Amino acid sequence: MWTNKQHVMSRLARDHRVIYVDFGTRPLSEIVRRKLGAPERALPPFAGRRGKGRGLGPLAPVVEERGGVTVLDFPIPRFVEYLPHGSRPRAAIEFDLRTRALGRWLEAEGIADAVIWVYHPGFGSRVASLPSSRVVYDCVDEYTTFPEFRGAEGWIAARERELCAVADAVFCTSRPLFEAKETLAPGRVHLVPNVADAAHFERAADPALALPEDVVHLPRPIIGFVGAVSDYKVDLGWLAHLARQRPRWSLVLVGPHAVADPTTDLSELRALPNVHLVGYRPYEVLPSYLKAFDAIVIPYRLGAATRGIFPLKFFESLASGRPVVISRLPALEAYYPDVLVADDAGQFVDACAAAVARKDDAAARERRVSLARRNTWESRIAQMLARLDELDTPGRG
Repeated sequence: MWTNKQHVMSRLARDHRVIYVDFGTRPLSEIVRRKLGAPERALPPFAGRRGKGRGLGPLAPVVEERGGVTVLDFPIPRFVEYLPHGSRPRAAIEFDLRTRALGRWLEAEGIADAVIWVYHPGFGSRVASLPSSRVVYDCVDEYTTFPEFRGAEGWIAARERELCAVADAVFCTSRPLFEAKETLAPGRVHLVPNVADAAHFERAADPALALPEDVVHLPRPIIGFVGAVSDYKVDLGWLAHLARQRPRWSLVLVGPHAVADPTTDLSELRALPNVHLVGYRPYEVLPSYLKAFDAIVIPYRLGAATRGIFPLKFFESLASGRPVVISRLPALEAYYPDVLVADDAGQFVDACAAAVARKDDAAARERRVSLARRNTWESRIAQMLARLDELDTPGRG
C-alpha cells in the first residue's frame, strides 16, 4: 500500500538520488527470492552503485532499483518478530543493527552528506551516527497507540523523544501531532498536512475507465471504503450497523485485512450478505473502485489512536468527486463544510443516506475536486524542502 513514504520518496527521486531502506524482519532467503522474481529491477546481490557492498559481509543489503529509487533490503532474522517490543535484543537487531549496516553501506558508497529521512521513531537517536547533513523525522502517526506496541508504549515514546532530540526538522501531518511533538523539538516542528495525487484519483470521473468486475454488478447504491481494514482504526461496528440498516445497499471494503492489528475480527461483517470484502488492490486500479462508489466513507474510531490522524485517503476521496462521509476526526475539522460528519453509528447511516442523495450535485463535486487539487504532493514536498533550506547550519551543532 502506498503511504507517505512511497509518495514522498518517489517524487524526491525525480531530482535527487534516493536510497530507501526497506523495513521489516525478512530472512535473507526470502529477500533474494523476491528480488530474483523481478530480475529486471535487481542489481547484483549485495552490490551498491559503486560495487563496494560486497565487503560488508553479513551486514550487506540486497540492492534493487525501483522506479528511480535505490531500495536496500537488509536481512534481519525472522525470529526477531517473536521478541517483545521494547526489549533490548529486539531493538538492537531491528533498529540499531539496521542503522549500523546502513552507515557502513553509505561509507562504502562514499556518501557523507545524506539527508536521513526517518518515518519510524523506533530508530531513535542512533540515526545521528549516520554520515549526514540533515536528520528529518516525518511524523505521520502516534506510534504509542499502535496495537503492536501495546505494553511497550513507554519504550516507543522514549525512542521518539531521542529521535526528536537529534532531528533538525520534525514534520507533522496534523495539528494534534504538531502540538504533541512541539514540546519534544521546540522550534523545529512544522505542520505539513497530508495531501493526495489528485490527478490519479480524478480518473474516477473518466467515462472511459472501466468499473472493476467484482463490483460492477452489485446492487446500488454502493458505499465504499478504501484502506487497511483494521479494528484499531476503522469502526467496524459502524459499518455493520450501516449494512443492517440498509440491507438493499452494497458496502464494499477495498484493502488488506488486519494490518498492524492481528486481533481484528471480521466475522460480523463477513456474515452480512451485502458486505463485500474484496481485499488488497494495487494503487493503480483504485480510481476504478472509487468510480464505482456512490459515496466514500472514512469511519475511523474516535479515540487516542485516531486523534492525530490525517488520513491519506481523505483528499484522494475528494479528488474522485464522490461525496465523502467521515467520523469527526479532529485533524479534518477545517474541511467539515465539504463532507458529511458523523459522531455515532446512527448519524453515520443518516450521513451516508444524505451523501447518496447528493451524489449528483455538480457544484459540490467541483468544490471537492478543487480542494484536492490545491493539496498536492508536489506542494507538500516543496514546503518541506523549503523548511530544510532555511536551516542555518547543517547538523545538530
